[in-house]
Amino acid sequence: MANGKPRTRDLDHLMEQNSTELDFLSAYGGSSSDGDGSAIFSALRRFLKAGGVEFTLNKKETSLTFDYGKASIESNGCLLSFKGKNLPLVASDVQQVGFIQGSITKTRSSCKVTMVEWGIEQRRFVERLVEYLNHVE
Repeated sequence: MANGKPRTRDLDHLMEQNSTELDFLSAYGGSSSDGDGSAIFSALRRFLKAGGVEFTLNKKETSLTFDYGKASIESNGCLLSFKGKNLPLVASDVQQVGFIQGSITKTRSSCKVTMVEWGIEQRRFVERLVEYLNHVE
């Protein structure tokens, strides 16, 4: 150590250290599907099934319905909607990264959003609503 100062890491070293392959995340739907509606829909389906949510799939397997919502494949992502009393949401919940065209009614009785990514934010969003709606009913 020259001049008694501890050596600091530079940006390149930190980036190299943190660039880990995370292929195993694909088992959970991957970290991003970049607007691929059918990939996001498939990941959502697996996620709902793993969470014990019973749903009905249409014959073409392009949409599904469950007790408090529905989802469908769209050209730019996966459209998802929820219905319930006093949903635990604010506008920013449906306007975060990975979501487009998000809206919540003034009474917070329904919300609609198109997911253009399938990442941690989207999984948390779905998980939070499913948990809330399972305990309300």
